[in-house]
Amino acid sequence: MESQSETEHFLRLAIALAKQARAQGNEPFGAVLVYDGIAVHQATDRTLDLCDPLMHAEIACISEYCRASHQIALENYTLYTSCEPCEMCAGAIRSAKISRVVFSVSQAMFDQLRSGSPNCGGTRLLVESGSPVEVIGPLLPEEGLAVFQDYVFESKQARYHRRMAAGGHQDAPAGPENPDR
Repeated sequence: MESQSETEHFLRLAIALAKQARAQGNEPFGAVLVYDGIAVHQATDRTLDLCDPLMHAEIACISEYCRASHQIALENYTLYTSCEPCEMCAGAIRSAKISRVVFSVSQAMFDQLRSGSPNCGGTRLLVESGSPVEVIGPLLPEEGLAVFQDYVFESKQARYHRRMAAGGHQDAPAGPENPDR
């Protein structure tokens, strides 16, 4: 398990990744996967980049690392996230058997910022079902909340269309919103 200074270092890295994602026009979330005090993988939210609502930072980090390392079970790994994992990401964390999650901004804090309907976050799923996952947070919330300063909260679909209008990726597949692709 990481020391307090290592924990803060990895959490700040996840927050920096969230800033990077935002600067690149993606959702402002980041995640870092750590094993034995070493960051083995990191990822940003890529839902808008890939036009994939499942590509949250946590899932991208877990999925990319598991494929690259040919591992399915990540016992004794810690996942550091800029924001408390949602229910979907909590399911992925449980499926990957990650032992510990450390986050900066709680779901309640995030809900207050975006003035939206409250989400329950994934912490309850992580600690109350099956083998519990150790969950630590919120830690460094002021730093995590700073990522959202002046952020415009709107639907992902609206952000995606605004991004495409500004010259974003044009490789969206055919569908009701993109019938010519």
